[in-house]
Amino acid sequence: MGEYDDDDGAPDATESVQLLFVRHENSIRAFVRSLQPSLADADDVMQETFLTISRKSSTFEPGSNFLAWACGIARFKVLENFRQRKRANILSEAAIIALTEDAPSPESLREKENALEGCLEKLTPKVRDLLWRRYSRRQSSTEMAAAAGMTSTAVRVALTKARKTLRDCINTHLQQTQP
Repeated sequence: MGEYDDDDGAPDATESVQLLFVRHENSIRAFVRSLQPSLADADDVMQETFLTISRKSSTFEPGSNFLAWACGIARFKVLENFRQRKRANILSEAAIIALTEDAPSPESLREKENALEGCLEKLTPKVRDLLWRRYSRRQSSTEMAAAAGMTSTAVRVALTKARKTLRDCINTHLQQTQP
């Protein structure tokens, strides 16, 4: 018997919310990244959010909206991170509070994420590779140009076109799915 199992073999509250967190991690991360510009800070907020969710697992009502509950906790962790860092070059605390009040719902973030996945599939492999190099590997246009056999200007133009294509595709998809 595992340390997280009850006598009946069912996961306990902590393990249940941790499994839900893992299932919804991409959506929670998208929510955090929409509020937290720094990748390192976003990672810190995600870790703190996971720990807090684990500690507060007994307060989660099974069957209710886990994503909304988790994003509420993440919102407070973003604010806490901001207060600890007190950076002058990012949004004010009042701006963060205002943004989180009007932040997209976790469900709309999931819809956009699903639309993005579908739209990425429609791009050519070469364009998908450029996007992967830019956003996953964080390569500069010069590094990307060398790897793809293009000029850095051609890379920048291709990325601009790809972003516009993705934006248009996502907007079209979202308009078609709205009632």
